[in-house]
Amino acid sequence: MIEYLSLPSGLRAAALTETITNVAMKGECDIVHLSYNFVSGDVLLELNKRHLDHDYETDILTFDYGTPKKIEAEVFISIKATEEAPIRFSETTESELVRLIAHGLYHCLGYKDKTDEEKAQMRILENEFIARFHVKQKSHV
Repeated sequence: MIEYLSLPSGLRAAALTETITNVAMKGECDIVHLSYNFVSGDVLLELNKRHLDHDYETDILTFDYGTPKKIEAEVFISIKATEEAPIRFSETTESELVRLIAHGLYHCLGYKDKTDEEKAQMRILENEFIARFHVKQKSHV
């Protein structure tokens, strides 16, 4: 089951769910429960402080409760960070939202982003996800 809490307008849940499910299946994983929560920057900062003891803003937090082949997670995405994406990264708000959705999923699939090499691999996967999503989004119009 995949759920979206406060999904920003313009993103179609059906296209997201189909893309997420296809990526999980490709990774030979079942989705038990995956919750995407779109929250304010203040909420994400508080979660970062409380659960990770980090006193700084972030764009995404993924709490992965699953096992290697079963995805069970809560993903929290900062709306503030996605709204700043066009200014900071020359990227649309929609693409940044989809990138963060993918980022959380790939963490659940076992991908890391600590080293430069891991970050580069994560970016490739995120870009592939964005491309897939845009195809699904258009086909559901």
